[in-house]
Amino acid sequence: MIYLDNNATTQPTPRVVEAMLPYLTECYFNASASTAAYTGADEPRRRAATAMATLLNAEEAGCFTFTSGATESNNWVFSSFARRRTGGRIIISSIEHASIAEPAAQLGRTGFEIIELPVNDQGVVRLDVLREALKEDAALVSIMTANNETGVLEPIQEIGRLIRERCPGAIFHTDATQAVGKIPVDLQDDWKEIDLLSFSAHKFHGPKGIGGLYIRPGIEIDPMLLGGGQEGGLRSGTTNTPALAGIAAAALECADSVSEAMRGIRDTFETSLRTAIPGVVIHSHNVARLPNTSFFSAPGVEAEEIAASLAASGIIVGTGAACSSGALEGSKTLRSMGVDERVAASGLRVSLSRCSTVAQIGLFLEALTAQYVKSAGGGTNPQQTRTLSLLG
Repeated sequence: MIYLDNNATTQPTPRVVEAMLPYLTECYFNASASTAAYTGADEPRRRAATAMATLLNAEEAGCFTFTSGATESNNWVFSSFARRRTGGRIIISSIEHASIAEPAAQLGRTGFEIIELPVNDQGVVRLDVLREALKEDAALVSIMTANNETGVLEPIQEIGRLIRERCPGAIFHTDATQAVGKIPVDLQDDWKEIDLLSFSAHKFHGPKGIGGLYIRPGIEIDPMLLGGGQEGGLRSGTTNTPALAGIAAAALECADSVSEAMRGIRDTFETSLRTAIPGVVIHSHNVARLPNTSFFSAPGVEAEEIAASLAASGIIVGTGAACSSGALEGSKTLRSMGVDERVAASGLRVSLSRCSTVAQIGLFLEALTAQYVKSAGGGTNPQQTRTLSLLG
């Protein structure tokens, strides 16, 4: 199988699996037991916090509370905020993941004012609109770091500066699910204005079911779960030691990964794609993106049909579509960018990992071109054969 949907999830590396195994077999003990220091069951949590602090250059390991992943972390931010206030202005973007958009909408139904910032035609948040939205009653700003569909990197540093300039007391949260492990994150330099940051291990070759929330020192947040005192009393529940061992290993491996290699494969693919399929639209290619992500539309085809056909032949890619109440809808991100519905409906996403190869991309492009010809009934560029030979 050729797997090119790594923004959905990544394969745990052998080092990650190896790190987890002892805590599924001989060291299966409860990390909260009084004997944990003797059994070693308390070690995975300490290593995970230290590794994440190193990866993100956080102030200290104590800044991290571990959860089941970014969806839980995002919901926690909004639910805690609701318990602490009875109203105020909450600012998000129009392209946020549902785990931000839906909790924000829920708060909107309970008296909070929700401002949804538009993006430009490349998918970048409109800073001029943000500036105007940052009024005195703005209390929470939550803007994703990187878009899961287009890979667009939002101007986090500029957003942070605007918040501190206009509303110094506002909390700045970012859903960094797609960014952690793929681009440098420095919470004491360019990202120093961020108060809260959500992440998931399975996006950077760690296990599923583990992630967390970075909480800058001095920021108060209400407990999410009560009844055991784990995670400093913020999230009670039996500690997931195997997953913590996995996230520690994954975070340590990130320091050794080279994002430029993925960027090189991605850029070569896009150049070849333009040659192979006339009229293809590569979304957001004019702005900063994740090095592993390419989101494109091939005219005259349906993304779901192409993705299903590719999957049947053992090639997995993502689409920008979601099935809602039985109706297929185009990408929310592309709609926010003002992309025509017909173009949005043909959107396919290729997202690489550090395991992806040039040969895999060559085989994918060959299969994609064949599916395009079959679905659209069109021809291919005469240079297609040369393009495929260069990739393969």
